[in-house]
Amino acid sequence: MRRLSATLLLFLFVFLATAGLVTGCSGDPTGTKATSQLHFLRLAASAPPLANAVDSFWAKKGENREIRIWFHAAAGAPDSTPLLEFQVPKQGLWKRPNGTLIADGDSVLIHVTVTDPTQLVAAFEPAGLQFSTSAPAILTFEFAKADSDVNNDGVVNATDDSLKAQLNLWRQEVSSAPWTQLSTIVNLSSEDAEAEIFGFTNYALAY
Repeated sequence: MRRLSATLLLFLFVFLATAGLVTGCSGDPTGTKATSQLHFLRLAASAPPLANAVDSFWAKKGENREIRIWFHAAAGAPDSTPLLEFQVPKQGLWKRPNGTLIADGDSVLIHVTVTDPTQLVAAFEPAGLQFSTSAPAILTFEFAKADSDVNNDGVVNATDDSLKAQLNLWRQEVSSAPWTQLSTIVNLSSEDAEAEIFGFTNYALAY
């Protein structure tokens, strides 16, 4: 009876996860991969163009600040939707690229560039900016407008759904460096993935 109950619980968890009702963590933050070993999530051909593929904002210590990269509103849609959101909590700023501490009230101009409009890859500057380990910045990628054929095999099926659950955010120090996997929270029901950010570099959503 005890074994049967455990089996039923496992079945229920798998069912809910497949349905997108379970939010889970994926990723080993120590894993690294070469660019050729990763499968970057691609935007659907029907996705509208980005409204602000290059944008910036002032993060200020002592205030919550954020930026969003938006799609243009689709034809007939009442509003646009975001591709990514980057949040800096009020105590998130820690050190400047030169290593000096950032004091309360100080501001830093942050730049965000979507480096490839067909993939979920973005570069953040200034390089070397560091965020607090106790109040890190949060990066969220939305993948609702990604190609449903995740593995690009010409067929949309259950395999593509399972691959979405394997998505992670990855960071790359420079374009020639390998990618490092971040501990990522993937929410299949809202179709987004988020991770804590402690410093600036390139970021991407891939499996």
